[in-house]
Amino acid sequence: MRNKEDIRIRDLLLEEMAEELQEQREFLRNDAKKNIETIQSENRKTYNKRRKIAPMYKEGDLVAWNWAKTKTKVLRSL
Repeated sequence: MRNKEDIRIRDLLLEEMAEELQEQREFLRNDAKKNIETIQSENRKTYNKRRKIAPMYKEGDLVAWNWAKTKTKVLRSL
């Protein structure tokens, strides 16, 4: 037969387990976030290693415009 103390103890245990689960989830989230940031930083570094700097054009400069449909280059001014 259950009495009020047994129910109270069960409720306290469930509450304690829920709090512990929340703490574990928070720890895992922070750890995963840190790992993702580290990997993204490494990927960014590797990607930018051989990337060349984009040219800066001014208004009136002639540039070669690559048209994908015709596969020809046409000189256009910006």
